[in-house]
Amino acid sequence: MANYVDELNQYLDNNQTFMKEVPGPGKGFDILHWTASQPGALTPAEKELIALSMAVNMRCESCMVQHTASALMAGATRDQIKEALGVTLEMSGGPTFVYGPMVLDMCDQLLADPDFKSKLDHTELFSK
Repeated sequence: MANYVDELNQYLDNNQTFMKEVPGPGKGFDILHWTASQPGALTPAEKELIALSMAVNMRCESCMVQHTASALMAGATRDQIKEALGVTLEMSGGPTFVYGPMVLDMCDQLLADPDFKSKLDHTELFSK
């Protein structure tokens, strides 16, 4: 069984490395993600549920881990994630049967780790 807390940590480490190696586009993409996640007509949780559904549809496991964590941090519940997976299933069919249970496992592992929320703090983005 995959350890999604470790996978999230690796993703975040890789993200930091990429932003150092490719600083302009790397930081630009991170700022785009942060900006797109801000409240508007949709809440940040709703936006992350959309991103998570797209990640499942695209079969991007690293994207699923990050957007599962971000959805939970934005206040989405496991039940809301399950409902979003139901809509994803409606739109993409079979892949959701494969990746949906993986996302629920991600939820369970991330919610069990008391430190994961501190790893997604984006307050430093605009400090430079």
